[in-house]
Amino acid sequence: LYNILRELKGDEDFPEEEEPSFPLDKVKFVNNDDIMKAALERDQACFHTILSYQTLKAFVCRDMESALKFTDLYCEHFLTEALQLRYTSIYNEFYEALITFYFMRQTGEERYWVRGENALSKMREWSVHSDWNFKNKLLLLEAEMHYTQKDFDKAALCYEASIRAAQEHQFLHEEAIASELAGIFFLERGLHQKSQSFFEHSIKCYEKWGASVVAKRIEDSIRNEFGSDCMRPEPTDDLRLVYIDTPGEHDSKKRQLDN
Repeated sequence: LYNILRELKGDEDFPEEEEPSFPLDKVKFVNNDDIMKAALERDQACFHTILSYQTLKAFVCRDMESALKFTDLYCEHFLTEALQLRYTSIYNEFYEALITFYFMRQTGEERYWVRGENALSKMREWSVHSDWNFKNKLLLLEAEMHYTQKDFDKAALCYEASIRAAQEHQFLHEEAIASELAGIFFLERGLHQKSQSFFEHSIKCYEKWGASVVAKRIEDSIRNEFGSDCMRPEPTDDLRLVYIDTPGEHDSKKRQLDN
C-alpha cells in the first residue's frame, strides 16, 4: 500500500531514513510481481490485499492490460464459494466489473460480459445491507453495463447519479473514477463540452485525494484531445448532476441535463 500511494502521489525515491520495513522478512522488492509472489507463498490474506491495491492502481492509471491481469489473478485464487468473503472482496468485485465491461466493449467477447454481470449481481446483493457504502458503486457499474449495452440514456443518468452519491457519501476517489469514466463516455458520444467538465472534475478529485500522477495523466489526455489551451483555471465542484434515489428508477427520474 505504501509503495502504491507513493506511485500515485508521484514520489520517485525513498529517502534512506524513511524507507519502511515490510512484514515479508528479507524479500527483495524488485517489482510488483516479486511482491505478489512472496505474499502468495507466505500468506494468502497478504496476497489478496496486495492484489487488491495493485488492481486499483492499474485501473486508475488506465493500464487496462495490467488491471485485467490482476483481476484474473483474483478470480483464479479467490473467486470460490469455499473462501470466506473478505472486506477487500468488495473492491475486487467492483473493479472486476469495471474492467470486464471495458474489455467487453473493446473485444466483444461474451466471457467478459458474463464476468461483469456476475460481479454486478454481487454488488446488488451487498447494496441491500448498506446503501451508504454501495450506492455509488452500484450506480457506476450499472452505468458501465448500460454503456456496454448501448443504452446511452440510462448510462448517462447512472454516471451522474454515481458521482452525486459518491459526493454525498464522501468516497472521493470513487467520485474521481466515476467522473473520468463519465468523461470518457460523453467524449465517445461526441459531447465534448460535457466530457471536458467531467474530466476536469475528476482531476480536482484526484488532486484532493493526493493522486497527483493520476490527475496529471488526465490533464495530459485532455490537452491531447481538446488542445493545450482547453483547461479552465478553476473547474467547478457543481456539475449540476441529476440524482437518482435508487437503481431501477431511471425512467421516472429522467430529466433534462445541462451541458
